[in-house]
Amino acid sequence: MWVKFVYHVNAPDKLVYPSFFSDEMGNIVRAPFNDNWPLETLNTFTFTEHVGKTILTVIGAPVSPTEEEMVQEGFSGTFVQLADYLSTISYD
Repeated sequence: MWVKFVYHVNAPDKLVYPSFFSDEMGNIVRAPFNDNWPLETLNTFTFTEHVGKTILTVIGAPVSPTEEEMVQEGFSGTFVQLADYLSTISYD
């Protein structure tokens, strides 16, 4: 499975990039796991400081989706997996 990213960096507080599933040549293709996944997703990562720590805000939105491409769950499943993984790591 291939994914294509085109990064637009607004250092130091924002990273914006569209993402697409692609073939080996970088041509945009449908997601292999869901025919109704949007062809293009715009992802915005914003970094802010709060009490000496970094807060990461992530927004992912389909670009010009059809009615069938409206995604109800995107990053949330990935973040559940990340939280599960991080809970297994010892920070001693």
